[in-house]
Amino acid sequence: MRPIEWLDELSERPDGYRSLMDDAGDLAIASWRLARARCQVFSTSTDVPTSLEVRAAARELFERLKLAGALPSSRSLACACEAQGLLVI
Repeated sequence: MRPIEWLDELSERPDGYRSLMDDAGDLAIASWRLARARCQVFSTSTDVPTSLEVRAAARELFERLKLAGALPSSRSLACACEAQGLLVI
């Protein structure tokens, strides 16, 4: 599935964001997947999101899923992603 189609499906399904979190098993990984898909739909696409893009995706997940606690910093999200082998700029 193309990234734009995946993003559309994610936002249209009532459980789309919850499924993303459940599939990823971790906020950092789910945020990275969301940020990466967004990066791929830009006119100058890339496969590697920045730490700020990952944090913005985490913020969206926090808001949409009404997650409790503090939003992790860009640095901690990037470190968590890199620990899983996911590149972050």
